[in-house]
Amino acid sequence: MMLGTEGGEGFVVKVRGLPWSCSADEVQRFFSDCKIQNGAQGIRFIYTREGRPSGEAFVELESEDEVKLALKKDRETMGHRYVEVFKSNNVEMDWVLKHTGPNSPDTANDGFVRLRGLPFGCSKEEIVQFFSGISKSLRAVELKLELTMIHHESLWPCSGQVPMTDLELAEGITALAGELALNG
Repeated sequence: MMLGTEGGEGFVVKVRGLPWSCSADEVQRFFSDCKIQNGAQGIRFIYTREGRPSGEAFVELESEDEVKLALKKDRETMGHRYVEVFKSNNVEMDWVLKHTGPNSPDTANDGFVRLRGLPFGCSKEEIVQFFSGISKSLRAVELKLELTMIHHESLWPCSGQVPMTDLELAEGITALAGELALNG
Protein backbone atom coordinates (compact mmCIF):
# COMPACT_ATOMS: atom_id res chain seq x y z
CA MET A 1 0.00 0.00 0.00
CA MET A 2 1.50 3.32 -1.04
CA LEU A 3 1.58 5.90 1.74
CA GLY A 4 1.07 9.62 1.33
CA THR A 5 3.45 12.26 2.56
CA GLU A 6 1.04 13.45 5.26
CA GLY A 7 1.57 10.94 8.07
CA GLY A 8 0.92 7.84 5.98
CA GLU A 9 -2.67 8.81 5.16
CA GLY A 10 -2.41 7.56 1.60
CA PHE A 11 -4.21 8.80 -1.49
CA VAL A 12 -7.83 7.81 -1.00
CA VAL A 13 -11.24 9.13 -2.05
CA LYS A 14 -14.61 8.01 -0.77
CA VAL A 15 -17.38 7.66 -3.34
CA ARG A 16 -21.07 7.83 -2.45
CA GLY A 17 -24.16 7.39 -4.62
CA LEU A 18 -22.99 4.40 -6.65
CA PRO A 19 -25.67 2.16 -8.12
CA TRP A 20 -26.01 -0.90 -5.87
CA SER A 21 -25.26 -3.15 -8.83
CA CYS A 22 -22.05 -1.24 -9.61
CA SER A 23 -18.93 -3.29 -10.40
CA ALA A 24 -15.24 -2.47 -9.99
CA ASP A 25 -14.99 -2.18 -13.78
CA GLU A 26 -17.70 0.50 -13.78
CA VAL A 27 -15.88 2.43 -11.06
CA GLN A 28 -12.65 2.15 -13.07
CA ARG A 29 -14.46 3.55 -16.12
CA PHE A 30 -15.92 6.39 -14.03
CA PHE A 31 -12.40 7.30 -12.86
CA SER A 32 -10.79 6.55 -16.24
CA ASP A 33 -8.68 9.74 -16.06
CA CYS A 34 -7.21 8.64 -12.71
CA LYS A 35 -4.56 6.07 -11.88
CA ILE A 36 -6.12 3.66 -9.39
CA GLN A 37 -3.56 1.85 -7.26
CA ASN A 38 -3.56 -1.88 -8.15
CA GLY A 39 -6.48 -1.48 -10.58
CA ALA A 40 -9.70 -3.16 -9.45
CA GLN A 41 -8.05 -4.21 -6.15
CA GLY A 42 -7.75 -0.52 -5.26
CA ILE A 43 -11.55 -0.22 -5.21
CA ARG A 44 -13.00 -1.18 -1.83
CA PHE A 45 -16.80 -1.40 -1.75
CA ILE A 46 -18.67 -0.82 1.51
CA TYR A 47 -21.37 -3.34 2.43
CA THR A 48 -24.25 -3.26 4.91
CA ARG A 49 -24.40 -5.67 7.87
CA GLU A 50 -26.70 -7.78 5.69
CA GLY A 51 -23.95 -8.06 3.06
CA ARG A 52 -25.67 -5.85 0.48
CA PRO A 53 -23.81 -3.06 -1.34
CA SER A 54 -24.26 0.31 0.38
CA GLY A 55 -23.64 2.43 -2.73
CA GLU A 56 -20.34 3.63 -1.30
CA ALA A 57 -16.71 2.71 -1.94
CA PHE A 58 -13.17 3.83 -1.27
CA VAL A 59 -10.79 4.22 -4.18
CA GLU A 60 -7.03 4.10 -3.56
CA LEU A 61 -5.10 6.28 -5.98
CA GLU A 62 -1.41 6.55 -6.86
CA SER A 63 -0.70 10.18 -5.92
CA GLU A 64 -2.09 13.45 -4.59
CA ASP A 65 -2.47 14.66 -8.19
CA GLU A 66 -4.70 11.64 -8.88
CA VAL A 67 -6.80 12.53 -5.81
CA LYS A 68 -7.26 16.05 -7.22
CA LEU A 69 -8.36 14.57 -10.57
CA ALA A 70 -10.78 12.22 -8.81
CA LEU A 71 -12.30 15.07 -6.79
CA LYS A 72 -13.18 16.81 -10.07
CA LYS A 73 -15.57 13.89 -10.74
CA ASP A 74 -17.72 14.98 -7.77
CA ARG A 75 -21.41 15.17 -8.75
CA GLU A 76 -20.88 13.66 -12.20
CA THR A 77 -23.33 10.94 -13.16
CA MET A 78 -22.99 7.20 -13.41
CA GLY A 79 -26.03 5.98 -15.26
CA HIS A 80 -28.96 7.93 -13.81
CA ARG A 81 -27.25 8.65 -10.48
CA TYR A 82 -24.96 11.47 -9.54
CA VAL A 83 -21.91 10.37 -7.62
CA GLU A 84 -20.30 12.29 -4.78
CA VAL A 85 -16.52 12.13 -4.34
CA PHE A 86 -14.83 13.13 -1.06
CA LYS A 87 -11.19 13.21 -0.01
CA SER A 88 -10.49 10.49 2.52
CA ASN A 89 -7.50 8.63 3.94
CA ASN A 90 -6.31 5.16 4.91
CA VAL A 91 -7.36 5.58 8.55
CA GLU A 92 -10.98 6.31 7.67
CA MET A 93 -11.04 3.60 5.00
CA ASP A 94 -9.61 0.95 7.32
CA TRP A 95 -12.00 1.89 10.14
CA VAL A 96 -15.09 1.87 7.91
CA LEU A 97 -14.17 -1.41 6.23
CA LYS A 98 -13.52 -3.01 9.63
CA HIS A 99 -16.83 -1.81 11.10
CA THR A 100 -19.19 -2.47 8.18
CA GLY A 101 -20.29 -5.49 6.22
CA PRO A 102 -21.57 -8.90 7.25
CA ASN A 103 -18.50 -9.70 9.37
CA SER A 104 -18.55 -6.42 11.28
CA PRO A 105 -18.97 -6.33 15.03
CA ASP A 106 -22.57 -6.11 16.19
CA THR A 107 -23.45 -2.42 16.22
CA ALA A 108 -26.84 -2.84 17.89
CA ASN A 109 -25.27 -2.53 21.35
CA ASP A 110 -22.15 -0.54 20.61
CA GLY A 111 -23.06 2.36 22.89
CA PHE A 112 -23.81 4.92 20.16
CA VAL A 113 -27.04 6.52 19.05
CA ARG A 114 -26.58 7.46 15.41
CA LEU A 115 -28.10 10.65 14.07
CA ARG A 116 -28.87 11.14 10.38
CA GLY A 117 -30.54 13.91 8.46
CA LEU A 118 -29.39 16.67 10.77
CA PRO A 119 -29.90 20.20 9.46
CA PHE A 120 -26.83 21.52 7.65
CA GLY A 121 -26.02 24.13 10.30
CA CYS A 122 -26.80 21.94 13.32
CA SER A 123 -24.52 22.65 16.28
CA LYS A 124 -23.41 20.59 19.26
CA GLU A 125 -25.55 22.82 21.49
CA GLU A 126 -28.68 22.08 19.43
CA ILE A 127 -28.06 18.33 19.72
CA VAL A 128 -27.62 18.62 23.49
CA GLN A 129 -30.82 20.72 23.70
CA PHE A 130 -32.69 18.06 21.68
CA PHE A 131 -31.75 15.42 24.27
CA SER A 132 -32.34 17.67 27.31
CA GLY A 133 -35.84 16.36 28.04
CA ILE A 134 -34.73 12.79 28.67
CA SER A 135 -31.24 13.04 30.05
CA LYS A 136 -30.41 13.04 33.75
CA SER A 137 -26.75 13.06 32.87
CA LEU A 138 -26.87 15.72 30.16
CA ARG A 139 -23.42 17.09 30.99
CA ALA A 140 -21.92 13.63 30.41
CA VAL A 141 -23.67 13.44 27.02
CA GLU A 142 -22.39 16.93 26.16
CA LEU A 143 -18.80 16.04 27.08
CA LYS A 144 -18.87 12.77 25.17
CA LEU A 145 -20.44 14.48 22.17
CA GLU A 146 -17.68 17.07 22.19
CA LEU A 147 -15.06 14.32 22.23
CA THR A 148 -16.61 12.41 19.33
CA MET A 149 -17.84 15.17 17.04
CA ILE A 150 -15.53 15.10 14.05
CA HIS A 151 -15.87 17.66 11.29
CA HIS A 152 -15.40 15.56 8.18
CA GLU A 153 -16.69 16.38 4.71
CA SER A 154 -18.48 13.07 4.25
CA LEU A 155 -19.95 12.77 7.74
CA TRP A 156 -20.61 16.19 9.27
CA PRO A 157 -22.90 18.13 9.33
CA CYS A 158 -25.49 15.71 7.90
CA SER A 159 -24.91 12.98 10.45
CA GLY A 160 -23.31 12.37 13.78
CA GLN A 161 -23.20 10.01 16.67
CA VAL A 162 -23.55 10.37 20.40
CA PRO A 163 -21.83 7.83 22.66
CA MET A 164 -24.07 6.42 25.37
CA THR A 165 -22.97 4.38 28.36
CA ASP A 166 -26.37 4.46 30.08
CA LEU A 167 -28.67 1.90 28.45
CA GLU A 168 -31.77 3.58 29.93
CA LEU A 169 -30.72 6.90 28.43
CA ALA A 170 -30.08 5.31 25.03
CA GLU A 171 -33.49 3.61 25.11
CA GLY A 172 -35.12 6.95 25.99
CA ILE A 173 -33.42 8.61 23.04
CA THR A 174 -34.50 5.80 20.72
CA ALA A 175 -38.10 6.17 21.95
CA LEU A 176 -37.95 9.96 21.45
CA ALA A 177 -36.60 9.50 17.92
CA GLY A 178 -39.42 7.06 17.12
CA GLU A 179 -42.00 9.49 18.51
CA LEU A 180 -40.54 12.32 16.42
CA ALA A 181 -40.60 10.13 13.30
CA LEU A 182 -44.28 9.34 13.86
CA ASN A 183 -45.22 12.96 14.52
CA GLY A 184 -42.81 14.51 12.00
